[in-house]
Amino acid sequence: MAAFQTSQEGDIHILAVSGRLEPQGGKDLKDTMETLTSSSERRDLIVDLQDLDYMASAGFRELFMAGRKLSRQKGRLVVCGLRGEVKRVFELARFDTAYPIFEDREAALNYLRTSI
Repeated sequence: MAAFQTSQEGDIHILAVSGRLEPQGGKDLKDTMETLTSSSERRDLIVDLQDLDYMASAGFRELFMAGRKLSRQKGRLVVCGLRGEVKRVFELARFDTAYPIFEDREAALNYLRTSI
C-alpha cells in the first residue's frame, strides 16, 4: 500500500509517495493530486518517488493527468528520486521524456526555483 505525504517549499508543492502503489491505490493518488492541483493559480509540483517500490499503470495515468492539468495552468510537474523497478518502467514507458526528472528533491527544487 502506498503512503502520500504532502509538503511545501515556498510556493512549490511536494508530494512524496512511498511503499507500493497498487492498481487500487490509483484513486488515492488521484484524490491527492486533485487536491494539489485544484487551484486555478499557477502551481509547481514535485513528485518525489524516492521511497516508492512499485507503481501500477494507474499511477502513471494520474501523473500524466496531473501534469497536463498543471501545464494548462502554466504550472510544472517534475519527478525526482526514481530508482529500481519504478525507474525502469518510467524509462520503458518513455515517461522519462514527458517530465523533467531529477536525482533528488534538492535538484528538483533548484530547477523550479531557477527556471521559468
